[in-house]
Amino acid sequence: MPSPSNYDENTMLELLSQGSEYAFTELFSRYRTKVYSVAFRFLRSQAAAEEVVQDVFLKCWLKRETLPEVKNLDAYLKVVTRNLVLNRFRKRANEAAAQEELGRREVMVNDTDHRIQEHQYREIIQTALGQLPPQQREVYRLAKEEGLSHEAIASRMHISAVTVKSHMARALQSIRRYLNGSISILLVITLVK
Repeated sequence: MPSPSNYDENTMLELLSQGSEYAFTELFSRYRTKVYSVAFRFLRSQAAAEEVVQDVFLKCWLKRETLPEVKNLDAYLKVVTRNLVLNRFRKRANEAAAQEELGRREVMVNDTDHRIQEHQYREIIQTALGQLPPQQREVYRLAKEEGLSHEAIASRMHISAVTVKSHMARALQSIRRYLNGSISILLVITLVK
């Protein structure tokens, strides 16, 4: 394996595109602070900036085959960071709007219907979780129920933080897909009543 001093950025990206964990570690150590600084400047939160750092490098790992095409890695990472930060702002705005809408709807639902729906929602979520592969389900459970960080989950499960991030992303995508279909059906049934 070449040492950091005797190969250039293009070689590093080529190695990374071939799945080199060494090249990924080099990329992370060289650019982590810059990515963190850009994220923190917008988010003003250490925890949120750290999450963006993880997301940026997870994206690099997942798209590693295309990285040799990147001509200016520094600029590329800044754009990816900025886009992920903007996605966070959009998500917050959408969540706030959804919470407001949910608050309006809850006023209209009587207590009995509300309890029945809550029970049905919990059953749907449990079914969605039951369909996940065991390792994805465990990563989700440790993150959502025990509130562990990706690093803590990685340590507990003896896997890398990148693998935890990947499992979590796949689990959330699978749950979202399942919920979209199931909750739509539940809403139609509720509205027909």
